[in-house]
Amino acid sequence: MIRGIEASRSGMAVEQLRTDVLADNIANMNTNGFKRSSATSVEFDRMLLYRMEDPTDPRPQEVGILGNGSRVDQVVLDQRQGDIYETGRALDLAIEGPGWFLAERPDGTLYRTRNGAFRQMADGTITTVEGFRVLMEGPGGLMPLVVSGVEPTFEADGTVLANGQPVGRLALDGATEETRVHSRRLEASN
Repeated sequence: MIRGIEASRSGMAVEQLRTDVLADNIANMNTNGFKRSSATSVEFDRMLLYRMEDPTDPRPQEVGILGNGSRVDQVVLDQRQGDIYETGRALDLAIEGPGWFLAERPDGTLYRTRNGAFRQMADGTITTVEGFRVLMEGPGGLMPLVVSGVEPTFEADGTVLANGQPVGRLALDGATEETRVHSRRLEASN
C-alpha cells in the first residue's frame, strides 16, 4: 500500500511540474523572444513481486509487476525561431538564427535574452527591459554598451555604430556565421 501511495505522489509531482511549465508558456506567449518549454517524464523501473514465506508452499511464487510511479526526465527548451516583426523603434533588435543577447545583472552575473526591446538611459547606457546593461565585445573583452549623445544603429553582424562609426559589436552568446541581427524589429514568442 505504501508503494502505491508513493507512486501516486510521484505522478502528481510530475503533473504539477508539467502544469507549471504549461502555465509559464501561456503567461509568456506575448513576451518578445520567449522560448517555450515542455516537460518530459519517464516511468521508474518496474518491480517483479514474489510471494514469499507462504506456510503452504515454501517456493517463492510470482505475484506480478508493480509500477513505481514516474519522474520528470527533463524540461526541454524549444529553440525554434519566433516570427520577426517590424516595430520602427531604433533600439528594437531581433536575432535571426542561433544566439542570445548578453547583458549584465547588477550582481555582475551574465543574463541571456532573445528580447531585444532595449532602452537608452540618460548616460547613454543601453539596457534590457529589466534594466540590465547590454554588453558588447570591446578591445578588452565584454563591456557595457554605452553610446552617449546619439542613438546607435546596428548592422546585421551585430556591429554597433554611433554617427556611422563602429564602436563595438554586440555580445551574442551561441551565435554562428548564419546569425543575423535585425534592427527596428523584434522576435515574437515561438
